Amino acid sequence: MSFRQWLAWTSQTLKESFLHLAYPTRCLHCGTLVPPKSIVLCSLCASLLELIDPEERCSTCFDLMSDHSSSLCHAGLPHHCRMGAAFDYEGPATSLVRHLKYANRPYLAQGMAAFLVVQFDQLQWPIPDALIPVPLSFTHWLQRGYNQSRLLAEEMGRLLTCPTWNALKRRSGNFSQAALTLEQRKSMDSQSFRRNLMYPLQGKVLLLIDDVMTSGLTLQRCAETLSTGDPAALYALAFCRALR
Repeated sequence: MSFRQWLAWTSQTLKESFLHLAYPTRCLHCGTLVPPKSIVLCSLCASLLELIDPEERCSTCFDLMSDHSSSLCHAGLPHHCRMGAAFDYEGPATSLVRHLKYANRPYLAQGMAAFLVVQFDQLQWPIPDALIPVPLSFTHWLQRGYNQSRLLAEEMGRLLTCPTWNALKRRSGNFSQAALTLEQRKSMDSQSFRRNLMYPLQGKVLLLIDDVMTSGLTLQRCAETLSTGDPAALYALAFCRALR
């Protein structure tokens, strides 16, 4: 290493150390200080990220097999649609979703999508022809500046070398579903979404992507809307599935 190279390296190291001192990096879940340029979670919180075992869940709605009472299975999903999720909505996985969604941290989508790909492989679903993000209302897009589900879909599509299609649009629904009761969620109908007709869905294998699956009804409505395009099969994958 030449003197100039050493000087440049030293200057950069000092700069990074100073910035870390002035703006300490903390674990997104527990708040513990983590080293500069480290992952967004401390080692303890990162170790708590455990993917859901698909063998323990219903292959259709992803409900627990030991307490399988999902109305989604009883009602029947279109085109034999199957649902899945990478994590239960608890612990560090919850913090990742909240920071992606509400704390203006779009870069988190890259690492979160990697988990989705690993879970997708465990589910042994076929490689889709296209990934379709659950759409965000225009009001929420203005507030947030991005659609977190689209970011996840784009990053996952990059890893799977699959395109991302904006094949769904919201007709309405500028409210936050996080504040709705289960009964209010059930009142949503397929008219909440509409198809973007520029995308040919006939005969395609489609994978819906969302950040959180709560009751599963949003994904069901999206699947029902997409089914009008006569796809070959529909799958839906969320980063987290809310605990009942």
